[in-house]
Amino acid sequence: MKLKKTFEHVKGTLSILNFENQDYCLELFQEKEENSINYLQKPDDNYWKHSLFIDDIERVNTKMKEYNIPIGEPYQFGDIGYLSHTKDIEDHQIEFIQKTFKQNTVPSTQKKDYPLLENPVLGLLTIRTKDPIKSIQFYEDICGMKLHARMYVKRSNGFTLYFLGSPELTPPSLDIDALENREWMYQQNHLFIEIQHYWGSEYDDNFILNHNHQGCQLVKFEGNLLILKNKLLKKNIPFLEKENQQESKNEIHFSSVDNLKILATEYKN
Repeated sequence: MKLKKTFEHVKGTLSILNFENQDYCLELFQEKEENSINYLQKPDDNYWKHSLFIDDIERVNTKMKEYNIPIGEPYQFGDIGYLSHTKDIEDHQIEFIQKTFKQNTVPSTQKKDYPLLENPVLGLLTIRTKDPIKSIQFYEDICGMKLHARMYVKRSNGFTLYFLGSPELTPPSLDIDALENREWMYQQNHLFIEIQHYWGSEYDDNFILNHNHQGCQLVKFEGNLLILKNKLLKKNIPFLEKENQQESKNEIHFSSVDNLKILATEYKN
């Protein structure tokens, strides 16, 4: 990734990074006051990880080891994907997903100008929900997204993964469970929201998803704020309008059904 912009705030520095030829950004906020508590990802956090789509997972794995960055060995996880996992220096979970399943690996040309010999795609932001029906409705109705794929995982007590992206995308199958939609998704230059739902958690009164600002402080969208405001009013979803004078942007702040903080700004070409 490359540094795109930085903004100095009262409480710290905001750095905005992105990959070449991709509009989606990762924002890192460094607080001025040192935090003695290290980040620890927990299974009841409403944020899990982010994932990078790559051409050659074996080659990327080799380069990561050359940089002395701990990383798990690549493995084909059922019919989900060809995966490998690592962490950043503050223990945030990062997943690599090859654009094809292991058995469908296609040789790709090395690009020596990039640290990993290729230009990855910031492909997934993974969050969690206690109620997948309400959560999917929220992202479709309020954020204008569309459900493109669903995957069932029979690991531990089991969970389901839902993948939402732009409604302008056209997957190969209208069946959200179709296997061909999975490799298709990993081959898009697009950031999807992946939602994990633990089976039966919606019936467990003791299970509560927590918002840990050290993991993911908020998710940002760009769009038409007037349309968004009308949607929020229609659904009786509380929100706060602000003017960000430093970045010269109007903002709307609200939360998802699982208390994930969301910030929306006006889309500008």
